[in-house]
Amino acid sequence: MQSRSDNRAVVLLSGGMDSSTCLWWVRAQGRAEVHTVSIDYGQRHRVELEFSARLSARAGAASHKVIHLDLTQFGGNPLTDAGVAVPRASEGQQVRTVVPYRNMLFITLAAAHAETLGIADLHIAAVRDDYRSYRDCRRAFYDGLERALSLGGSHDREVRIHSPFVEMWKTEVVRIGLELGVPYEETHTCYEGKRPACGLCDACVERIAAFRANGVRDPIEYEIEVEW
Repeated sequence: MQSRSDNRAVVLLSGGMDSSTCLWWVRAQGRAEVHTVSIDYGQRHRVELEFSARLSARAGAASHKVIHLDLTQFGGNPLTDAGVAVPRASEGQQVRTVVPYRNMLFITLAAAHAETLGIADLHIAAVRDDYRSYRDCRRAFYDGLERALSLGGSHDREVRIHSPFVEMWKTEVVRIGLELGVPYEETHTCYEGKRPACGLCDACVERIAAFRANGVRDPIEYEIEVEW
């Protein structure tokens, strides 16, 4: 039987649809203690950080940590460079929104924070839809990173990276979230960082499609008219 200290977890929480569902899912697993981590990396849509803090509190997390990482210094990416336009989903250019090694950096920072808390279990909400553009959303990547972090920690301990949705489509993730009562009205997805959301970027289009597939109207507002 797991002790209380062995049954704690850290969840990477962006404030988006998938990570919020992951937080509610982890909570439902009966973890003794759940801590959340968000990364302020200079993202255009940094409004998501406000939502992540609210969601963490609403989920009853034991703590919420915002870690600062300046990825704007690399430039050339619409998510971190205000001078680069965010592509519309209709352009088929989602690959342009790839921030190199973002998930590796995020998980490494979360693992460092988790180590100070004595926690070995990390959760990230990678989903199957993201495989096409984001190579760091594959389970093989997390297996490799899990081993590296276990080998490179300050002492001999196993780091476990959980990706419960990695083989699921966003449609399935939303279905789980609806069952768990995730407050989707308090999540943020839009790459543009807009409220109401633009409805045209890849993140918005995928979110709209996931809610449509579940026969449910998305509770957030969009700048465009959406047929539900």
